[in-house]
Amino acid sequence: MRDISLARAGSSRLWSVSLTIAGITGGGMALYHFVLPYHMGWRSGLVGTPDSIVWAVFALNFSWSLLVLLAEVLVIYAAKLGASAGPFARRTVFTVGLFWAIHGAYTWLNPLPLPPSLLWLRYVLGVFPVLVVLLHWLPLLASPEQR
Repeated sequence: MRDISLARAGSSRLWSVSLTIAGITGGGMALYHFVLPYHMGWRSGLVGTPDSIVWAVFALNFSWSLLVLLAEVLVIYAAKLGASAGPFARRTVFTVGLFWAIHGAYTWLNPLPLPPSLLWLRYVLGVFPVLVVLLHWLPLLASPEQR
């Protein structure tokens, strides 16, 4: 009986810590994306591009950033609910992890063009989605849904 209590405590801690780190990490990427176009000087690279396309590039980046940030806030909320979170919270965590898995696959198949001085960044961008998927999905595997 005591072993079961220890196992539950361990999976509960894994749930809270892993999902909090997942939410902060994914949310941090979203926050950075809000400033990315200005940090990388996108506007200067779009000179001569129709205004509607420039607007669309910035609007899509803003919307992506906002959706990811809000999704990761839900993940942090699920972390606070604990390992006994209901089916909606568990499915939300799974879906956010699935987003990162699909996003990672896309970026592996279509890597960001980088200058030679930043090629090291390709490894960071390749590992990031793997890490974030693990942070989202390991707690789900370690804490089976209770019925």
